Amino acid sequence: MLVAKNTKGTMMNLWDKQWDATILMQVRREETFYCPVCDNPLDLKIGSIKVPHFAHQKNKACTIETEPESEYHLNGKLQLYKWLQGQSVLSAKLEQYLPNITQRPDVLFKNRNRYTAIEYQCSVIPAALFSKRTSRYKQAGIEAMWILGARKTARLSSHTFRISPFQWLFTRTGETPLDPPSIYTYCSEMQAFLILEHLIPFSKQIFFVIPRYLPLNQTSISDLQCPKTNSIKPHLSKWIHLIKSHRLKPAFHLPPELILLQKELYEKKHIPLSHLPPEAFLPIDTGYLFDSRIYFWQTKILLFIDQIQKHTIFTLEEVTREIRTDSSINVRELSHLKMIPIGAPILEYLETLSHMGMLQRVHKNKYVKQREITWQSASADLLKRDEMVIKLFAQSK
Repeated sequence: MLVAKNTKGTMMNLWDKQWDATILMQVRREETFYCPVCDNPLDLKIGSIKVPHFAHQKNKACTIETEPESEYHLNGKLQLYKWLQGQSVLSAKLEQYLPNITQRPDVLFKNRNRYTAIEYQCSVIPAALFSKRTSRYKQAGIEAMWILGARKTARLSSHTFRISPFQWLFTRTGETPLDPPSIYTYCSEMQAFLILEHLIPFSKQIFFVIPRYLPLNQTSISDLQCPKTNSIKPHLSKWIHLIKSHRLKPAFHLPPELILLQKELYEKKHIPLSHLPPEAFLPIDTGYLFDSRIYFWQTKILLFIDQIQKHTIFTLEEVTREIRTDSSINVRELSHLKMIPIGAPILEYLETLSHMGMLQRVHKNKYVKQREITWQSASADLLKRDEMVIKLFAQSK
């Protein structure tokens, strides 16, 4: 904590003034400090490693649910507060307690008659607590801006990150509900935001990402509150590399749903899982709605289309019903984002296949199969076809 009250009820913000250690030690001898929330006594900690801060005394826990604060978290909270103070359109308050909803955001600010609470989260908390805090801010008409401590991110390559179910809670809707979501992270050591944009799940926790690095001193709050959706087209070579890595990776320890799919592919198409058609790897924007590997649910749709006679009409509703009733395909938890029907990614996928010539849309949500799916290819040919199909995909965007 960086804010406490003294015996007179006056608030002391450790960073509104440039306190040095000597003065703070004198203040600690002369004053007693209390938590603005629970009124329990606080200790003023002045060390050589952590920034000066207040902490509840042992066995005197706060009445609101809090987590231990690391130096990384304290520094980040302070940097974000100072950054907001430097933007004249804003009124920023550090650790402002909101008694009507019993919340104390790291920073609360007002911009264009709209209140926003910044929660800089550097430790894992239960999903239920995360949701409760968000809903309480919403109840008070305050937007919750959750920012993940960048240390918690697991970068696997330039454009791929491992994102856990907890980190998924930090996702924010894109410019429109159909745009891929993003995650805001902040590093207090680098003093910079790392925005993970255009999240597209390749597997359950491996996401393709367009990373954007924003130094704090070159960023305005409008960069966060009014983000622009970036196109995936300049980054598709990285997606092709991801497909190639998947194809060349030995298929050990497969989960049950992939074992069943592999069996089906062997029986019906005489191909291994690594030889899926390139059309099973299309990075569509709304693919995040599925909590299944992208090539898994897209292969399921391709198998459905495969059984349809050429030049035969079928509907979006038929495909959606097929996917809905498949218990091996999971839908992602989206309670914190704008609700979009599961038909959206299926529609986007069918429309993309239409642009690429496999299908033809003849009426709204009605399609005709134009050509057969190519299932069997040699490994070298597959890699070439991957590039060709993704180029066709780029033309459809």
